Amino acid sequence: MLTARRGLATAIDYAALAAPLALLAGLAVARRRRNPAAIGPAPSPAKVRLLVAAGLTIPLSGLLAAAEATGGSPGKRALGLTLSDDKTAERPTFPQALTRTLLKTALPWELGHQAVWEFRADNTSRGAVLATGAYAALGWQAWSIARGGGRTYPDRVAGTRVTQD
Repeated sequence: MLTARRGLATAIDYAALAAPLALLAGLAVARRRRNPAAIGPAPSPAKVRLLVAAGLTIPLSGLLAAAEATGGSPGKRALGLTLSDDKTAERPTFPQALTRTLLKTALPWELGHQAVWEFRADNTSRGAVLATGAYAALGWQAWSIARGGGRTYPDRVAGTRVTQD
């Protein structure tokens, strides 16, 4: 049951982060279609890759980490889960929460983004390797929750634990 609740909590967190981004992306696309000359040329794919990582993945991971450092993300709180330091059972420190969030969210998210860019550039072999890495990271987390005492590799590296209230 903890596996399903943690998965749903992650889905809530991702939806909360993705909804405003989707709205902004939709507005940008609509603006570009109305008047392409006013915006200028589209950035190169390499620039977009860096912009996504630096402008989205890293800041959003920081936001999630800040929430996690208070004891849980919005998704965890909605489902009655708490994040704590594994040894003290207190709230995790921000560095612990950031380490956990970078491994839990940013790593598979960026691998997935990079896979999409590779597929779009017809580099299917490289895209497949990156996509496999993203799914492996997520699958390892799910397996760890279900079979590894409830602690994922991000939890083990960061020294944290997720418990039910």
